[in-house]
Amino acid sequence: MILSAGFFLSSCGDNSSATAATFCDTACNNDSIKFSGGHKLNPRVAITVNNCLGDSITWTHDALPANRQMHMGTLLDNLVRLNKSAVSCFIKDTSYAWVAFNDCITGRGYLLQLPFDKKQSVRKMSSAINSFDKKFVVPDDLRAYADYSTIYVEDINTGKKEQMTFKEEYKINFNKIHDVIDSVNVSHDRIYVELIKNGNKLPLEKKISL
Repeated sequence: MILSAGFFLSSCGDNSSATAATFCDTACNNDSIKFSGGHKLNPRVAITVNNCLGDSITWTHDALPANRQMHMGTLLDNLVRLNKSAVSCFIKDTSYAWVAFNDCITGRGYLLQLPFDKKQSVRKMSSAINSFDKKFVVPDDLRAYADYSTIYVEDINTGKKEQMTFKEEYKINFNKIHDVIDSVNVSHDRIYVELIKNGNKLPLEKKISL
């Protein structure tokens, strides 16, 4: 089950008058973003916001002796400005949570896979292809991310993965992803990407099975 942001309690009321277009609303809001799963042990994820930026992320359930928590700036090696319109969470029973979000300033996409078992490591992708971006189409039960030469797709329920190479390496600034990756359309049986090379669109497609 894909969950949207649970609630924002109040607004900071600081909406700067920047003229540059941003990916999503950058009005300052320091309220936590919370998600809950449907399992009887009440698995849940909470993102705290401080000075308008993602501060910490906590995930836990009622059978854990202690919460799992990480500072988002440390985890991502970057600071992100969040808005509930570009944050989602999928919680698979008491196994793990997938958190997807885009930075409201740059539009850069991120993915986190957060295992509840402390013996398992957190996975992070700072080049995510999230469907918050209107030029990216990804089904709710799949996650997609890229590097400089490949796009990867993963089923959030089974962990099954597929990938498609770009046939060469591109110098991608993921803060300006559309300079190189114009659009992406992913389904359970196809990956379709339009790259930009020498000012022209280059379509690539691969059949997959997810």
